[in-house]
Amino acid sequence: MPQTTRTIAASLAIMLILTVATQLLYVATLSGVGIIEGWPLRSTIWTAELLLFTGIAMVSLVGLVRSPNLQLGWAALVVAGLINMIQSGIGLSMFVPATKAGADFAPLMGTVLAGSFLFYNLAKAIIGLAALIFGLSLFREGQSVARVVGLASVVAGAVAIALNVTAVNLGLGSVPFSGASGAIATFLAGWAIWLSSRQPE
Repeated sequence: MPQTTRTIAASLAIMLILTVATQLLYVATLSGVGIIEGWPLRSTIWTAELLLFTGIAMVSLVGLVRSPNLQLGWAALVVAGLINMIQSGIGLSMFVPATKAGADFAPLMGTVLAGSFLFYNLAKAIIGLAALIFGLSLFREGQSVARVVGLASVVAGAVAIALNVTAVNLGLGSVPFSGASGAIATFLAGWAIWLSSRQPE
């Protein structure tokens, strides 16, 4: 990876890994907690994620310009960041009003939730593509541990693509482990990008 992109890659890797950390925090603290009851923490986590996804999209655009050999990987992260911004925005702006509308408007909440998860799974599939591309590059150019991480990123990316594209097609909650596979792919993509930035030219 050219020297000019190394700082960009390191920043991007940190932001990707932080999004995995926020998802783990969300699952650990808010599973089974109602929208309204958990809103202070839920909205804080989603706001942090919105800012991280915005940063990912912006930094990936710079990487797209400066590292032409990995254009598809950078472009995938730009698109995934933008889609995740939409998904986070839906949650922050629509979940509380739809919940407060009451039981008579339960189908409205269901529609908002389904739309949010469609974007969630689509973004995870695209991040899977980025994990596959950056992992393959690291596997080809890296050494020892880096090659192992690269191969793991390729496999995780392929699995995330398959599960999350299926989830987009079948709908909310239809594919077990789709979100988890996307989180693993995100972590490995971040790790692969980080290690790629440390490889000698």
